[in-house]
Amino acid sequence: MRRFLLICVLLVCPFAGQAQGLPVDSRSGDVEVKEAMALPAPLRQALMVSAYDRSAPQREQIQKLIDFMLGEEGLALRYQEQPTYGLAESYARRRVNCLSFTLMFVALARASGMRARVQASDVVLEAWTASDLVFRSAHVNAVVEGDFGSYVVDVGWRNVVAERSPRVINDRQAVALLHNNLAMEHLAHGDISGAHSEIDSALALDSRNAILWSNAGIVEQRGGRQDLAERMYLCALSLSSRNITALGNLVLLYEANGSQEKALQYKARLQRAQERDPFSQFIRAQALMKNGKEEDAIPLLRTAIRMLPEEPSFYRTLADAYHRQGQQEAADSTFDRALVLEAKMQSRRGIRNADAGHTLSP
Repeated sequence: MRRFLLICVLLVCPFAGQAQGLPVDSRSGDVEVKEAMALPAPLRQALMVSAYDRSAPQREQIQKLIDFMLGEEGLALRYQEQPTYGLAESYARRRVNCLSFTLMFVALARASGMRARVQASDVVLEAWTASDLVFRSAHVNAVVEGDFGSYVVDVGWRNVVAERSPRVINDRQAVALLHNNLAMEHLAHGDISGAHSEIDSALALDSRNAILWSNAGIVEQRGGRQDLAERMYLCALSLSSRNITALGNLVLLYEANGSQEKALQYKARLQRAQERDPFSQFIRAQALMKNGKEEDAIPLLRTAIRMLPEEPSFYRTLADAYHRQGQQEAADSTFDRALVLEAKMQSRRGIRNADAGHTLSP
């Protein structure tokens, strides 16, 4: 049997003839969203007794709130990529990833009188494979709107960064991303039923998110419902015509069921979209290297670096490819560049890993 990888996005659709039974935005979700963004009573109490001056300049207030969340005398939150926890459980366990940290910061900032919202990024920060799935990790952070501009707060950075016009999402969309992460984590562990429940909850809150529809297609495909998976992928593309996850998964689906003409059509669209995506180049290069085709992988890695020149993993992989090709001088200089970039990133990170003493960024 052919082994193939489905592509997920782990974070963060009305169309003609919408399928019967598919979830759509529902006002009934407002209660859930309110509960998801609510501070647990002990956390609210801890915030009230924390010692920072709320009459101070806003930038200073934000920094003090970050210190409260990360500092040993405060919550002492630790970074843990998976599993994703909601706000209450993150507080109880003192474990956060970029999404749960952001939700907690926004809730705490609002309780402190700040105008805070969640900000989502469409930029993929990393990619990896697990359980026959390719995970493409996007990113969220928080934005605080002030009288003289806005401040972006990110779990991976020590300091507040000023930004004039951040792109924000509402609370329904943010909680939908929480359900999306949980769905993909269930899927990675083979829990199709749990994944289905979570992705349905996500779509009920935000039916105009192409990522959610694409991931819903993966859940359906893993559950053996190929026709419904196809409709989910097509819905994702109706919202985002260059969505790499939906395009890639449609190609796999059509190849698997023998629809070669459709497979070729969407493969052409996928290739055009991948030409603009550095992580697509990176993933293709990794696959080539696994098959001993370093010579073919090197141009793809160089292209990825041109698109995203500050990503250390690209340089590390390129250095490995050079080494395997016997180009040791190029391998050494490329590896040195990876170390420089990693050191640069490390100097900016501000949250400790849950399992070690060093710091990590999402």
